[in-house]
Amino acid sequence: MIEIAVIFGLIATFFSLVLVQAERTMPYVYCGAKVSAWEARLLPESCLFEFADAPKVSNILAGLDGTVYSTYLADIPQEGVDVVVVECALKEHLRDDYCELLKVIPKEEKEGIAKFIKRADLYNLKALVAAIHNRVPKEKRLEGMLPSPTLPRERLEMLVSAESFEALLEYLRGTEYFDAFSTALERYKERGLPVLLSALDTAYYSSLWEEVAGKEERLSTLGKIKGLRARLARRTQRKVLKSIVGYEIDAVNIKLILRLKREGLPAEEIEGMLILPSHELPEHTLKWMAAAKDIREAIEGIAHTTYGQVLVKALPEAEASGSLTPLEKALDEGWLGVCKRMSVVEFFSLAPALAYIRLKEIEFRNLRAIIRLKADRVEPEKIKEAVVRVPKLEL
Repeated sequence: MIEIAVIFGLIATFFSLVLVQAERTMPYVYCGAKVSAWEARLLPESCLFEFADAPKVSNILAGLDGTVYSTYLADIPQEGVDVVVVECALKEHLRDDYCELLKVIPKEEKEGIAKFIKRADLYNLKALVAAIHNRVPKEKRLEGMLPSPTLPRERLEMLVSAESFEALLEYLRGTEYFDAFSTALERYKERGLPVLLSALDTAYYSSLWEEVAGKEERLSTLGKIKGLRARLARRTQRKVLKSIVGYEIDAVNIKLILRLKREGLPAEEIEGMLILPSHELPEHTLKWMAAAKDIREAIEGIAHTTYGQVLVKALPEAEASGSLTPLEKALDEGWLGVCKRMSVVEFFSLAPALAYIRLKEIEFRNLRAIIRLKADRVEPEKIKEAVVRVPKLEL
């Protein structure tokens, strides 16, 4: 009888674990299936290289016929193509695609994903700040903006209408950008545009990182209430968010350090623009990089890290070209690799959605770059070098 009771006890435990796992993962099944279907529609790398070899921009538009971009490009004349109009169509598609994604995200995760997608708002704010700095007329500013899936167009138009940085600051009151931008304005006359752009980056990524930490805290509280299910969810979501968001924050810091070192800024000024807390790279390592004698030393000093491994490979090309683009591209491709790996390993989580957001953004950037360079009659091989490639999955 004891043996039978033990057997039934084990069976009951097994089914309890199965039910807990099913309850935890079911909200992500539909989302994951939709995202997988959308990911299958992304343009393959071979297609992008064919566009690079195309004779004209009109050939690229013809090549996009039958894709998800068809509806958005349908009314654009094939002759005398206006690149600005094409870019606007691509931006509209990106906005609509993200809106569709938000509809299938589990309710309890929408806020976090929306925060991730708000990187488009950060891009717009930085573009606007640069436009005000360079005295671009207000009527020209909207051309460079990304339609936002989270910010109403009326709000964006209001921001664009700002006559000065002081007026823009008033428009930012009540947002996560207000305090950082206000402080940066005090140093703007001495340090120029970089200090303002860095302040916006810091405000956004600090807020995003707080969202990750806040999720961990909320799930910890839920864990006391709901037990095993919440603890499993906490562990999975924390792993996903810390890996993907953490890589991005470290990469932004590295790009900032390399860019400012090339411009000759003192280490103490660079340190004041870093996004802290960071992820894999601790604060003392970032400060050491800022104080390194040159870019090569800064990169070789972190060669043992995830980021250093990809940067060391790209360093010869960067030194030969005299450009930081190969290094920044290597970091972007490394992040794509992290996103892809997490989306497979943690399929029943936020990972597939986060990976798709990044993959779609990269597709947009690649298409925009190819079309711009093609319009400027850049050689196909040079265009191909500009394409950010999605690394092969390595588990």
